[in-house]
Amino acid sequence: MKYAELSTKFRKFFELPSSPVAVRIVQENSEQKTSAQPMRFCEMVRRSAVYGESFLFGVEELTCTSAELALGFTEPSYGEVYPRIKPANTKLVSVSPLEKAEKKPDVVVVVGNPRKIMRVSTVLAQLREKQSVEAKFKGEFAVCGECTAIPYMEKKVNLSLLCNGARMFSGYRDDEIVMGFPLEDFIRISESTEEKEITSALCGCIMDDIPKNAVAAIEKIGFGKGTDQFFGRFGADIVRLYTPKDKDGKITSLTLHVPVKFKDNETALSVNEKARELLQAPVLHRVRDNWVDIALPLDLGEPLNRASMRGEKFDALVKGGIDTILKEVEKVKRKTAG
Repeated sequence: MKYAELSTKFRKFFELPSSPVAVRIVQENSEQKTSAQPMRFCEMVRRSAVYGESFLFGVEELTCTSAELALGFTEPSYGEVYPRIKPANTKLVSVSPLEKAEKKPDVVVVVGNPRKIMRVSTVLAQLREKQSVEAKFKGEFAVCGECTAIPYMEKKVNLSLLCNGARMFSGYRDDEIVMGFPLEDFIRISESTEEKEITSALCGCIMDDIPKNAVAAIEKIGFGKGTDQFFGRFGADIVRLYTPKDKDGKITSLTLHVPVKFKDNETALSVNEKARELLQAPVLHRVRDNWVDIALPLDLGEPLNRASMRGEKFDALVKGGIDTILKEVEKVKRKTAG
């Protein structure tokens, strides 16, 4: 199983700036620990998702007693605790970005904002013949229990709104929530996504990865900075600007994106079919629920850091792209009206 391919497909399709995280429960002391600095499990998961760090740790490296119970390191002393991995036979836990996983994980944890997790839930429900995605959460034991122990023990996908410990001590932002998958469910949803050129074009970067001079140059044109994309109002439309990385991890292109909303899925599907005749390369399009995404890649010909220093040349490239994509959007709206 090529976990890197699964991770890439999932991230591109759902436009996630951070990596899915592979969690593996080890019930024997057969591996060498790699983590010495004690920290919370939820912090390890976020650092793995956002910064690409990996951890292999035992109970001594945990600073949260809730995680000790939830991950199956220790049995509760007074009464039952839910959710938790039981019996408590865990010796080690491995946490790593899915693309770096060398052994089969038990659970995959995804960190994202509500809009993107909503899209994941929608696709998952479709795969399950419209069955609802469950959410068991109570504001505690969030990443360790609700998004690791429940998928591990009950073989169910679970959604959590996180807990105070995760938000106060582990760096989770106010706009982030977490979803945990049994590996089989994650594989199913990843393999159901189609690898299209537009999914790659709309895979944004975390803003910290973008050079400050490039951010300033893009904002000067009229865009504001979001989590993994820029956005700005030009005329009557909101245009998003993505900064996808190439296979070498460099930003050498930009993507302008305008989502066009229709009354229902059927209308969007019909419009997307008509768009095949109306739109020509390099303009890209796809249907997404009751939306049609229209995108225009802009080849910079060099890394973004250098291109953004070109002043008027950089401005002209981006502004020309904005004019082009808005004309194509208007064409789709006009030709498909009614």
